[in-house]
Amino acid sequence: MGISEQKFNQPAEKASDRGVNADFKGRKLRAALWIGLPVLCLALPQMMDNTYYLGLVNYMILFSILCMGLNLILGYAGLLSLGHAAFYGLGGYTTAILITRYGVGFLPCLILSGVIALLFGILLGLPTRKVRGDYFCLLTIAFGEIFRLVAQAWIDFTNGAMGIVGIPIPTLLGWSIRTEVDFYYLGLGLLAFTWGSLSLLVNSRFGRAFIAIREDELAASVMGINTALYKIIVFGIGCFYAGLAGSYLAVYQTTVTPSNFRLEESCLMIIMVIVGGMGSLLAPIAGVVIMTLATEYFRDISEYRMLIIGVIMVAVLLFRPQGIFGTSAFKG
Repeated sequence: MGISEQKFNQPAEKASDRGVNADFKGRKLRAALWIGLPVLCLALPQMMDNTYYLGLVNYMILFSILCMGLNLILGYAGLLSLGHAAFYGLGGYTTAILITRYGVGFLPCLILSGVIALLFGILLGLPTRKVRGDYFCLLTIAFGEIFRLVAQAWIDFTNGAMGIVGIPIPTLLGWSIRTEVDFYYLGLGLLAFTWGSLSLLVNSRFGRAFIAIREDELAASVMGINTALYKIIVFGIGCFYAGLAGSYLAVYQTTVTPSNFRLEESCLMIIMVIVGGMGSLLAPIAGVVIMTLATEYFRDISEYRMLIIGVIMVAVLLFRPQGIFGTSAFKG
């Protein structure tokens, strides 16, 4: 091979080496994150002396579970639900009633709370065969308000506006969950389950079908996807995680009331998902952290707090429309 050929091949070889090195560094960085992040999460309670801040983290975990389930409905399937707080409430009341009146253990209550929310989600999802878009959004708003009004008016069953109080300390497989640290690890376990199960789902053929429906429902149906069935499935699954979060709330607060599950809560979840980023599995957690910290920081000026939160959301929509960590699919 001549000198000119050597010079010609040399830059290509160097570029190839640079690509290999960059890929290797990327793998090392991802490995460090996957190892370091769980270690940090497990060690976090030992690094926080103030139980108030740990309680704030526990609420972040709670809303992260809610928003990851809502992101499946909104971010992956493109269905706007403003009644998510109702399914959250179904989980909370199911656990509260079963524990306080029938002495059922926490683990069965947790599972049943998720299943009941899933079943109601499927029932509400059935009309998606006939209605869509704004009409479906109005349907979810109506369901959320009906749930709240029933919970407030059905005094014999839900104890009305006073709610169900005195929920006993939960026990899980012999572990008595009493302190903020205990609830932190319980919430962390539920969050890990939510992320793991959703990760498997969105990377399966079901997840690809959800994304296809979001991008173009007509094209998806032409390709052979039963869009009506898949929308019912995705809505029910998203509601299942809301039921789990409601069960966690019931034992954590030791009380549930209709005021916990208002329309404002659903709107806050939507804002968290949008700010964090739709269509990305972990992105809503960023929205939860930002909006929770903003809510706490502006607590002293509570009359302007929702205005400031609205300004934050508008700013994100203007300058980062896909959310902080969302995919580029929602730029338009």
